[in-house]
Amino acid sequence: MSAQASKKDLISLLVIIIFTSIITGIHGLISILFMITVSRLDFGRDSSSKHGVSSGTSRLGGIAILFSLTSGIMINHILSENLSLTTISYYIDDLFIFSFLIGFVGLVEDFYQNLSSKLRLFMIMIIAGVGMLFLNEILPFELEIFNPFEGFFKITLVYIFTVIMVSGFVNAGNIADGANGLLSMVYTVFFLFLYSIDPSILYSSAIVSLIIFFIYNISTGNIFLGDFGAYFLSAFVAFSSLKIYSEYDISVFLIATILIYPCFEITRTLIVRFITKVSLMSPDNNHLHNYLHNYFISVGLNSHNSNSLTGLLLASLTSILPLYLLIGGIKPNDNIWLLLFIFEFLFLCLIYLILNKINLKKI
Repeated sequence: MSAQASKKDLISLLVIIIFTSIITGIHGLISILFMITVSRLDFGRDSSSKHGVSSGTSRLGGIAILFSLTSGIMINHILSENLSLTTISYYIDDLFIFSFLIGFVGLVEDFYQNLSSKLRLFMIMIIAGVGMLFLNEILPFELEIFNPFEGFFKITLVYIFTVIMVSGFVNAGNIADGANGLLSMVYTVFFLFLYSIDPSILYSSAIVSLIIFFIYNISTGNIFLGDFGAYFLSAFVAFSSLKIYSEYDISVFLIATILIYPCFEITRTLIVRFITKVSLMSPDNNHLHNYLHNYFISVGLNSHNSNSLTGLLLASLTSILPLYLLIGGIKPNDNIWLLLFIFEFLFLCLIYLILNKINLKKI
């Protein structure tokens, strides 16, 4: 029986390798082989139920994505016969560097799994704070909520607000990393949006890297982003959001509608913990994706299929709609994005409340 299972697993891997290679080329082939290798390593595994629906699997998905992202940039330049330190360093800017440094906090946690949540948050806020000093040109001074303020007070207020928002979103991304494909699909849609505005090699490499991870993640469940992946990608998305908002006429709520799920979960979690007088920093598995996963288990799906269906469903119900509307011709600065954000948020609240009643089991 075990021999048959091994043969079936081998066939599945070959299908994944062939499929990803066909749709993503040499970049995909190199990346999927690296991802398979990393997922089979004995170290960097989740030994607890920290992520609720992904415990026991490899936490090194972020390492695989970083390798895929950088190799994708290099492959594109090799094919264009334009490979040099100058062209490569163009993409390794302050935004990328500070995203990596924030991710490095998660990398330490992935290997040692003993850093307190308070220490991690403190380190993330320090790095984000220093980062925004270097990236001050992307501070969102144009946000209407800051219009009543002027001078140094406005600069200070915008700076503190941005550091808190970036740090909060990094933690929001980490919360959402658990259901197979959830965060990777949301971020794929985000970078597709960025690529539609600025078709750069960096964004195309990010899209391909996330698609490769997404396919391997939902089909096998052998690897998830881990803290490094969630922190690095979420910081990269947060900084990129600020950059694109500062350079183009885009509604902040367009970005929010694409990234609604991690935004919803961090907001709901903080509100519920505040009301119930539970420590804001205490971990739990009472998230929407945990409840949905439990529901699918209760109706007869196995753990892996439930996990993957949870990620696919939540990402599709949230991030796909704004992408569809953009493709359909809705302008990036249209007021409809605020209405859509409110609708999505209330919709997720409704699903959570329904599942909370159906699925009373504590996760």
